[in-house]
Formats: sequence, C-alpha cells, structure tokens
Amino acid sequence: MVNNTMEKTEKAANAELILNKTNDDSIESLKEWYRTMTKLGEEVFRINVDYGFIQGMDKPALLKPGAEKIKRLFKLRVESVDCVREIFDTDKNYIDYTYKCIITSENGVRLGICDGNANSREDKFRYIFVPAAKVPAKKELDLLKLEGKGRWKKISDKWIWMERVENPDVLSLKNSIQKFAQKRAFVGAILMAAGASEFFSQEISSN
Repeated sequence: MVNNTMEKTEKAANAELILNKTNDDSIESLKEWYRTMTKLGEEVFRINVDYGFIQGMDKPALLKPGAEKIKRLFKLRVESVDCVREIFDTDKNYIDYTYKCIITSENGVRLGICDGNANSREDKFRYIFVPAAKVPAKKELDLLKLEGKGRWKKISDKWIWMERVENPDVLSLKNSIQKFAQKRAFVGAILMAAGASEFFSQEISSN
C-alpha cells in the first residue's frame, strides 16, 4: 500500500514538472511570436500596401500583400481556395461569389479556415463616377460629398465634379468580384492561422 502511494505521488510530481515545463516553453514561444509580429509591422509592412485604415475600424485592415508576407514568415501553406457559391444573374444584373480558403502549417495541420464573399451590390462595384452636367449648389454639394454620392476629380489641370451613378456594365466585373471573394477568404484564413487579429482586422467595408 505504501509503495503504491509513493508511486502515485512520484507520477503526480513528474506530471506537474512536465506541465510546468510545457507552460514555460509555451509562454516563451508566445513571447517570440509577439516580438516577431511587432517587428514585422515596424520594419517590413508598408501602409497602403500591406495594411490600410478604414473609417470606423479601430485597427488597420490587413491587405493581400501583407497576408502573403505573413504566410511566408510562418511557412504557412494554402491547402485550397474553393468556390462554395456562385450567382451570375443577367436578368437582375447581379453577381455573387463566396470562396472558402484553408491554410495549414508546413506539416499540414489546418490552422485557418475562412469564407470570403463579394457581390455586385457593393459600392465599389455597383457605382461609377461620371462628369456632372451641372455642379450642385453648395448646400447640396456638401451633403453629396458626405454621403459619397459625388466628388471632385482633376482632369487635364481642371477640377470636375463627378456624380455617382449605377454602373450600367456591372456584369463585366465578374472576374474582379470573383478575385475579391478569393482575396477576402485568403486574408481571413491567414489572420486566423497566424493569430493576428490583435494587430489587424479584415477589410469588410463595401465602400
């Protein structure tokens, strides 16, 4: 009975030592990851290339070039980028793509899975800006600028007021919308795989 008790005590002590050692290693690994991410942001990443700022978001948005650098840094791999939904409705002038991206470690362990969507109702695809026939009065002009329905553009050394209108040829943007969905899935999966949500958000604005 005494021997059994001593054996159990020794096993418990050994287990505690192993657990403490694992925790110590994990903390050091976490510290190293944090230092690496911080250094990446300070010494490598460029604003408006690897990340950008979007109105209303408290963290910079990770852009595709930045996600590719994180992928290379941590030796991540793209297992797949597959289309899970496609709508191309010529009658309704509507396009919708959803892609799923799976990111793995170098050894094939799945670390990040994310769906990314893009559709022709987003402002960047739905509208275009054309020269206005008449510049609105100042009060209306300020409101249109505030709502994103108009803007000034310099053309041949002359400032022209551009008004926002529905894109009459939105169906021609099929490939662009598809690529946006793929990009969003990839960036989201990289953020998850690298645990980088503390540093970056994902671009989800439709503007």
